[in-house]
Amino acid sequence: MSHSRPPAAELDARTDRRNAHLSATDAQFHDTAPLDAVTEAIRRPGLPLAALVATVMKGYADRPALGERATEPVTDPETGRTTLRLLKRFDTLTYGELWQRVGAVASEWRHHPEHAMGPGDLVAVLGSTSSEYTVVELACIRSGMVSVPLQAGTSALHLAPIVDQTRPRLLVAHVDHVAVAIDIAANAPSLGRIILIGHHSEITAHQEELDSARGRLAAQDRGVTLDTLASVIDRGRTLPSLPEVPDGSAADALSALIYTSGSSGTPKGAMYTERLVRHFWIDFVPGQAVRPSIVLNYLPLSHMMGRGVLFSTLAKGGLACFTASSDLSTLFEDLSLVRPTEFLMVPRISDMLFQHYRAELSRRTEPDGDAAEQVMEELREKVMGGRLLWAVTASAPPSDELTAFVENCLHVRLSDGYGSTEAGIVSLDGQVLRPPVTDHKLADVPELGYFATDSPHPRGELLIRSDRLVPGYFRRPDATAEAFDEDGFYRTGDIMARVGPDALRYVDRRSNVLKLSQGEFVTVSRLEALLSGSPVVRQIFLYGNSARAYLLAVVVPTQDALDRADGDPRRIRPVLRESLQELATEAGLNSYEIPRDFLIESEPFTQENGLLSGMRKPLRPALTKRYGEHLEALYTELTDREADELRALRRLGPDQPVPETVLRAAQALLGQQNGGLEPGARFLDLGGDSLTALSFSQLLKEIYRVDVPVDVVINPVNTLRRVADHIERALASEHLRPTADSLHGPDATRLDAADLRLDAFLDARAIGRAERPAGPLPEARTVLLTGANGYLGRFLCLEWLERVAQRGGTLVCVVRGSSAETARARLEAAFDSGDPELMERYHELAARHLHVIAGDIGEPNLGLDDRTWQRLADTVDLIAHPAALVNHVLPYDQLFGPNVRGTAELIRLAVTSRIKQFTYLSTVAVVFGNESAADESADIRTACRTRGLEGDYADDYAASKWAGEVLLHEAHERFGLPVAVFRSNLILAHPRYRGQLNIPDVFTRLLLSLLATGIAPGSFYARDTGDGSAHYDALPVDFTARAITSLGDDARQGHRTYNVVNPHEDGISLDTFVDWLITAGHPLTRVQDHAEWLDRFETALRGLPDHQKQHSLLPLLHAFAEPQKSLPGSALPADRFRAAVRAAALDEENDIPRLSPALITKYVADLRAQYLI
Repeated sequence: MSHSRPPAAELDARTDRRNAHLSATDAQFHDTAPLDAVTEAIRRPGLPLAALVATVMKGYADRPALGERATEPVTDPETGRTTLRLLKRFDTLTYGELWQRVGAVASEWRHHPEHAMGPGDLVAVLGSTSSEYTVVELACIRSGMVSVPLQAGTSALHLAPIVDQTRPRLLVAHVDHVAVAIDIAANAPSLGRIILIGHHSEITAHQEELDSARGRLAAQDRGVTLDTLASVIDRGRTLPSLPEVPDGSAADALSALIYTSGSSGTPKGAMYTERLVRHFWIDFVPGQAVRPSIVLNYLPLSHMMGRGVLFSTLAKGGLACFTASSDLSTLFEDLSLVRPTEFLMVPRISDMLFQHYRAELSRRTEPDGDAAEQVMEELREKVMGGRLLWAVTASAPPSDELTAFVENCLHVRLSDGYGSTEAGIVSLDGQVLRPPVTDHKLADVPELGYFATDSPHPRGELLIRSDRLVPGYFRRPDATAEAFDEDGFYRTGDIMARVGPDALRYVDRRSNVLKLSQGEFVTVSRLEALLSGSPVVRQIFLYGNSARAYLLAVVVPTQDALDRADGDPRRIRPVLRESLQELATEAGLNSYEIPRDFLIESEPFTQENGLLSGMRKPLRPALTKRYGEHLEALYTELTDREADELRALRRLGPDQPVPETVLRAAQALLGQQNGGLEPGARFLDLGGDSLTALSFSQLLKEIYRVDVPVDVVINPVNTLRRVADHIERALASEHLRPTADSLHGPDATRLDAADLRLDAFLDARAIGRAERPAGPLPEARTVLLTGANGYLGRFLCLEWLERVAQRGGTLVCVVRGSSAETARARLEAAFDSGDPELMERYHELAARHLHVIAGDIGEPNLGLDDRTWQRLADTVDLIAHPAALVNHVLPYDQLFGPNVRGTAELIRLAVTSRIKQFTYLSTVAVVFGNESAADESADIRTACRTRGLEGDYADDYAASKWAGEVLLHEAHERFGLPVAVFRSNLILAHPRYRGQLNIPDVFTRLLLSLLATGIAPGSFYARDTGDGSAHYDALPVDFTARAITSLGDDARQGHRTYNVVNPHEDGISLDTFVDWLITAGHPLTRVQDHAEWLDRFETALRGLPDHQKQHSLLPLLHAFAEPQKSLPGSALPADRFRAAVRAAALDEENDIPRLSPALITKYVADLRAQYLI
């Protein structure tokens, strides 16, 4: 589906033209227009409800009021049984005829010799919407009785609590539900009478149902009688008429009880007074244009929207027709016959339209743009009848794609109506309707992370006051108290974002959010709506809880999908899995949002089986009750299956082909079915994440006794086949590459610099051929750069391109990719952040001076063939090595391959053929807490001879960079390798180029999180530490790249280490950044108590939309658990670095730059450009 919404003005213009055309040419349309006199009369203040209805019925007496499909009896000549056949027309009943029948029913009820009823008595009604149902509803109003519409299609057991609570004296039931009615009667002491609607005496089955029901009632011996509505009307015509306004009629008199669907728990009866029922008749949708109203009713009258559509149509003198089948199997035929002018949709109907469109389009021999428009036109003109002027969706917001499709197809604006059983209509197209709403507010939902202080839009549960708000729940003071706050606001249970004055955007149902075991919140209703868009999925129910790390599902396939698979679950399962995975990938879902496995259900969720409400909403408690035990069993089965498979792999895997074992290992860890994975699949695309990748890596290491770094698994260009290739190369290698275990010992907790010897990495031939340079090396003309598509790497690339261009040289970039073309495309994508100046600068330099080769520093020979490797060894003058696997969670043994062995492989290149300059990017974390090692002139091998692996955050990453420094010191000492080591701290955004910021780093995550939540701590720093003048140690990326390139280029002999930090004691700190943001107009509220801020901040972060949450501070929040110690400047000395910067004269200031408000506020623009705030 790829449609964009047409402009509203265009749709409105089409509607106006259609309205004018119909008024001039369509007699039925013209004759259905509301009469001003009737409209004015029913709006009289103080007019009783019954008088209002009488005014409508008499004012439009000669007009058609209700329409039902015409039928004719058909008798089977063999069996003699008579059924009804639908005809392709609607028969109608006038308002006058309708009112006569209503009066007859009301009189019969009042004057019944045994079961006489009067004002205030309760009448339960069970059935789908129809003309006879309407007669019953209007008779309740005429006689002052209270209507209790029951949800059709549910069991007597489900309805029992409602019947027990309301104690109705009369039950009106459709003949299709007579069995349920008899079951209700068996346990309803208050019930004295049942009246059947929808009964046709000529239909054999109806008469059999009637006779059987009377027999069952007699057997119950409860004295309950059974009549048909036809017989009631016949008797009532002979009885005295009732007064137009019943006794006891008053604005606050109870008129109806509308029970909630039970989608979130036990149904509750919302009390509708006469004053509230009037709103079904008058201004049901405020502001709706006054036009002829011809409507097809299909929504149940047990729902507020179904009643509102029916009664508002009658109030306008319109024609209210009813669908012929409650299961909507005749919906499209009914629509084509009625040709409605107004249509209220629920998402299921919108989806049916789209499915019909897609099915019709697939039947065309060569579907194209013209065919698509032709199918849409047929839907608009033939199926919908070409008269639609107004459409609104209710029950749940449809997807943007579905809305766009409907509007393009029907050429009418699809308004989004929001309301509830208790509050009536609240908003239209996100704009709060005043009236009826008099006030509203958003209440914090801390457990889900929604706060009124959220930025840029306040979020929380919507609470409202409204003229249409029910006074409470029938005989449920406890539920009423829970539903209203102390100020009388009704708690809607819906999470909203306030995006403007009286403008709300629906977020989700409060009860539709699950929390999984890893603390992630999952909005199941959104996911179900998304996954239901699969062409092979009819319905889906997602299941999970806080004890589980992933979701399961129940999937009802489409009938077409079932037919194609001959109903065989084994054949349809892979089709379903592939389709769901494709949708998840397209939508960018997180792995925990994708159901790990599912049950296949051939029986759809319906009202009849109690799994859908009358509005066709999924009843989550009922679905959980039906499938919960089976799904929990599936969880257990998956856990056991994974454990069994892993045991088998550890035992038998080494003897099996490597590709087969790799696939089986991935299947086991990802919960995939056997045979469901292809060698060309990527681990992350299959729903894996970094933690699962670590388990996968360790499992393969256990099986084959070779290193399989996580980096190999999550490498964006690596497939499972390539992971297998990595293992096979390692197994076949004559020279077994060193591992963390082989150098430091298995499970080492302390590393010794003496263990890190180049002899373990370099073969004797490479060492023997290297000649120590006699003096400074000449100016570099050919430079090899790793990590060029990384954040710092791309700007090192630019700096080196400019330098080699001046020298007529070449920059060679080693980039991961399946080919040189793919690698170059990945590099170009790093620069493509939406800044044309940056792209122009890159293209101009790259055209003549850039050579990109596809390689991988973690592989032998950098993943290159021998010829390419040797060419680089012969021609490269300087190696710049910023590439690394930067992961602060992975253990040292996983970082060893790319960060230690990869550095050693580049040292081997640097000493092969001839000695080359070497620029190495390290991290300040290598020497944190070690004053002697932090000295820029110290030998890391002696100043920091050992490192412990205590498991502190990022400690293993720092250890891997420490190991690289140790190896480079030895390389300098043994071979005279000129080395420049740059220990960088945090690298900030580019101050000029648009969109160039490092989204995954802690600083960007922090700013995004502050701006998204709108809350900051009173201070990031402890009050009783330091001299009170804090400083934030970070530098912009342009300066960092320029300094590393310049100083690295100058390092043509010797060994130099630079601490690339911001040493200024300038008082510019995280608190300063908050001040700058506030000054720039960004709303941030400071929470003085740090613990309170942290709690609110974490909860708010967990409640962010997924696209924000995955880039938020949440995974790094532990670093801010306590206020930080304030330091006036950098924690490391930088005298050598600062002196070198000044000597190099890198810019006009001739110094390390200070941070500025312009840089911090640029982050806001960049984050907005990425749609992250």
